[in-house]
Amino acid sequence: MMNFEKLKSWRLFAALVCVPFILAVAYYCFFALDRYVSVAQVAVRQVGNNETPQMPGLAVMLSGLNPTSREETLYLREFITSQDMLTALEKKLSWSSHYSGRWQDPLFWLRGDSPREDMLKFYRRVVTAYFDEQTGLLHVSVQAFDSSFAEEVLKVMLGESERFVNELSHRMAREQMSFAQSELASARKLYEEKREAMLAFQGKNNLLDAEATARARSVVISDLEAKLTMERAGLKGLLATLKEDTPQVRQQRVRIRALDQQLAAENQRLVSQKDGEQLNVVASRYRNLTIDAAIAEETYKFAVSSVESARIEASKKLRSLVTIVSPNLPDRAVYPDRIYNLITLLLGLLTLYGVARFVIATIEDHRD
Repeated sequence: MMNFEKLKSWRLFAALVCVPFILAVAYYCFFALDRYVSVAQVAVRQVGNNETPQMPGLAVMLSGLNPTSREETLYLREFITSQDMLTALEKKLSWSSHYSGRWQDPLFWLRGDSPREDMLKFYRRVVTAYFDEQTGLLHVSVQAFDSSFAEEVLKVMLGESERFVNELSHRMAREQMSFAQSELASARKLYEEKREAMLAFQGKNNLLDAEATARARSVVISDLEAKLTMERAGLKGLLATLKEDTPQVRQQRVRIRALDQQLAAENQRLVSQKDGEQLNVVASRYRNLTIDAAIAEETYKFAVSSVESARIEASKKLRSLVTIVSPNLPDRAVYPDRIYNLITLLLGLLTLYGVARFVIATIEDHRD
């Protein structure tokens, strides 16, 4: 019975530890291909602004430092691991030809006719992009079976990344400037239309300033009324001493009649009903045109200042890719780390074996 228990224990040990470990040793010794890693560190920075590395919010508040372009850096991370980047690498370096056909390593084998989805999944296994929240840097690494190819791939990726960052920031700046300039064009067109309408109105009525003319006409009427009052008072004085048919009285009446006619004519010219052509209607229309032209002018001035503000804001949106650590040419293969992986695997298998023995012993105790 004791020998049977030992046999079962050895079978379990062989199944859970020996066989997987031997297979792992065989894989790492005879099949696993060396993979070289080229790394680089980049960051997105505002053009013309010496931004400091990204720091936590509290540290930024305490130090007064400007945070880096975190949002654009995260966009870049997604672009690096996207199908667009893979397409660019395929076009420039025939990327898949380097990894396809490596049948010796079954875990890193890529068929040459793999679907795009499978190729992208494999691409994300050998290309990683990690954003460090503390420093604001984007760590990019590329694994390849050849050290020079790993470096070349990473250089092409950084070139495409720089183009992506430039295009992204310039597109946002162009959209902002385009909107401001379109608003300026609309404001200028409206201002010119209102100004031309006012000039046409002035030409039609032969008046430079209808309001000023109306005010001047009011002054004339006031003077005529004052003179008419004085002449009528003078007539009463003459009638107190002279007869109706005397030359002085007739002459005074003629002056009063002339002033009265002139006053009536001036009043008729100054005031009329709605839609008339007298000065009060003309001045009212002119006032409306003046207000419209003034509003259009202020809108145009605001649009001009908005374009300048948009230009300044657009310049702040411009970003560039700064390479902190350039792609390196690795001297030795980083992966696979055979010794570390085998030791880790062995410890894991031994732990699994211990758990299995404990479970089996518990079950047998309950049976008894």
